[in-house]
Amino acid sequence: MSGADQRKKRVRRLLDTPPPPVPPGLVAEAVRRGERLRRLRAGALRLFWVVLAAAATGLTVWLLAARPWAAPEVPVIPPPTDW
Repeated sequence: MSGADQRKKRVRRLLDTPPPPVPPGLVAEAVRRGERLRRLRAGALRLFWVVLAAAATGLTVWLLAARPWAAPEVPVIPPPTDW
């Protein structure tokens, strides 16, 4: 008997046996953890959007106040008078 036949027999034996019973309370625990993870992820996503909106607002206010695209004002130098 080759190695492939032995593997097929082992797989067939595993597939033919009934699955083990699920422990009581396991489903309820999985649901509880899943809901908790969903709430945490939703909160993290909400926090991300709030921080992003605050950063965009701050950037807009800075751009409107500083106008970094405008040329800097050239200081006016008074004409020399003692010549």
